[in-house]
Amino acid sequence: METAVKIKLSPITNLSDARFAAAEGIAYMGFCFDPSSVDFLLPIKAKEIIDWTTGSLTVGEFGEQGLEEISELSELLQLEVVLIKNAIPAKDLSQIGKPIIKSLDIDNMEAVELANTLCAYAPYADAFQLNGSLAIAARADELKEICLQYKIIWNLPFNLSSVPEVIAQFNPYAICLLAGSEEKTGMKEYEELYALLDVIAAK
Repeated sequence: METAVKIKLSPITNLSDARFAAAEGIAYMGFCFDPSSVDFLLPIKAKEIIDWTTGSLTVGEFGEQGLEEISELSELLQLEVVLIKNAIPAKDLSQIGKPIIKSLDIDNMEAVELANTLCAYAPYADAFQLNGSLAIAARADELKEICLQYKIIWNLPFNLSSVPEVIAQFNPYAICLLAGSEEKTGMKEYEELYALLDVIAAK
């Protein structure tokens, strides 16, 4: 299912989700390699999943790891995109040798700080993922302008009913959808994800 607004599905932790992503034309599937996260996936498990799927871009999502570790693991797993959460200087990102998504938690970032950060990383980042639980309405004008200027992957609050409004009002480059765990190996229900994809495709 191709959509005008791209989709990022993460965290991928099993082959069922990866195959779902590939079959539905989802642009990005994210694998969490942040050891401090509950979603952390062993690289050897990620490689097993990646080797069995094609079609979606594989995104390695890192935490506070250093540049060398990120570069080595992204090369070892042949990741196609790297998501960076930590404060690696913008000019050093090219050393990774992969397209970069810069992840930003914006709840506690004032408008000026966010604008300056986006500007600093823009020459080195392919896209920006915005994370947070903030009240969208309070910063609507700011977010509209950001979505116009940059490729924004939307990981801000939304639900099934609000997807059309988010797309119409902000038109982000992509929207993050949450993958989940299997009930048992090879068995999983996807009704909610299918419903979200239908809403997005309708826009």
